Amino acid sequence: MTTNQPDSIETRLTRLETLFANVGETVAAQNKSIDALTANVSQQSDTIDVLVANISQLAENLNNISEQTDRKISNLVEQAAQDRQQAAIDRQQADIDRQAWQAEIQRIWEYLLQQRGNGRQGV
Repeated sequence: MTTNQPDSIETRLTRLETLFANVGETVAAQNKSIDALTANVSQQSDTIDVLVANISQLAENLNNISEQTDRKISNLVEQAAQDRQQAAIDRQQADIDRQAWQAEIQRIWEYLLQQRGNGRQGV
């Protein structure tokens, strides 16, 4: 027959010690996990800082490239305008040269026509 006698104080203290030891081990394990998570978060924070710096550098590079591109486009537009102007001048000069050449050919032709009759002019 079992009697409902309370456990002795020593038995109860032993159980409490065991419980506290288990809780202590759990807390220690959780502290290790927390430390590992803290280290991981710190590492990720460092990685994020590096990424932010890289993104800032890329943005600056992109801005520089954009400015260079704008300058080059402006230079090309200006050069194209100068080329168009020079082409117009060249066309005008070619027309003048063509007219002068045609006039010279006409003068030679007329001279040759005059010489055709007797081979000599004014004899």
